[in-house]
Amino acid sequence: MWEYELNLAARKLVEYVCGVRKGEEVLIYGDTSNDEEVLTATAAATYAAGATPTVVLTETRKMNNMEPPRPLAAAMMDADVEIEFTVKALLYTRAQVNAEKKERVYVCLTDLDRGAFVRTIGWVDYAKMVEFGEKLAELTTKANELRVTSPSGTDFTGKIGGRKWEDFGGTAATRKVIMLGGQTGGSCIEETMNGTLAFDGNIWPPDEIRNRITTPIKFKVEKGVIKEISGGVEAEIMRKYLGSFNDPNMYRIAHCCYGYHPLAMPSGGIAEVERSWGCFQVGWGSQGPLIRPDLKGDYGWKAASHDDGIITKASIYLDGNPVQKDGKFVHPDLLEIMKEWGVEQ
Repeated sequence: MWEYELNLAARKLVEYVCGVRKGEEVLIYGDTSNDEEVLTATAAATYAAGATPTVVLTETRKMNNMEPPRPLAAAMMDADVEIEFTVKALLYTRAQVNAEKKERVYVCLTDLDRGAFVRTIGWVDYAKMVEFGEKLAELTTKANELRVTSPSGTDFTGKIGGRKWEDFGGTAATRKVIMLGGQTGGSCIEETMNGTLAFDGNIWPPDEIRNRITTPIKFKVEKGVIKEISGGVEAEIMRKYLGSFNDPNMYRIAHCCYGYHPLAMPSGGIAEVERSWGCFQVGWGSQGPLIRPDLKGDYGWKAASHDDGIITKASIYLDGNPVQKDGKFVHPDLLEIMKEWGVEQ
């Protein structure tokens, strides 16, 4: 299944997104929860590009951000290009942060099966998606205040304060650390983030909640810290999950993001879901260097793990001016790019 399409997506990833060059050493790694055909296709495309692929498969860790086995950590430090597919992400581990300091290309594509891989990389106009994301980043960086509301009960504000927001899904031509395309984000000044976040799309981890939210999970946030969690059964699961770490940094809001991938499925893995069109995504727990490039390659803070939550049909305002309303983008600069892109809402 998906054989032709999978090979096309892998070639696009290797040659266009990663910019792999002849003679380079490319590390491709996943865990036992991965769709191994995705890793195999990526290795084949790497070999066809004249580079040397090395594929590493590890056990599936119990939770995100657990340090990888030492042999994999060592390989991360020695590769010219890293492509991560692990379901339990290594993005915020010390091993990965150290590898990022080597300024080699690292692409994080956690939890993509073959269908998601084809949809989110093979079938999308990546160049136009990057242009859209860069415009969002520009608009947000220039603003002073972000406000988000949603029908599920979100009403959340934070000050940008000159911090740079970025399109995380670019290519090796413009950045070294690359996430799956379709997401632009950053961090508001921590102590200015206040209000209610009502997650109605997805929260992961823990696995017990993933894509099964029946009652919005509401976080009351004060000065960038989660103070209360309310809702139904899922909220109780979330309270117990966060409490199990006995780590106050797990309650700190790490980043906020726009989602705008036109083909991302809202019921897929977390990397795909948090890029679904018109969503607002929030992460809490570890704040890694991807979010705070001003910290010169280290953590804003380290926590036991990292979580992400999705708010659907979000309305987002910059200094009171709407960028999107009810999950649909309305800013004229973005609408112009969408017209050229051929994307309808």
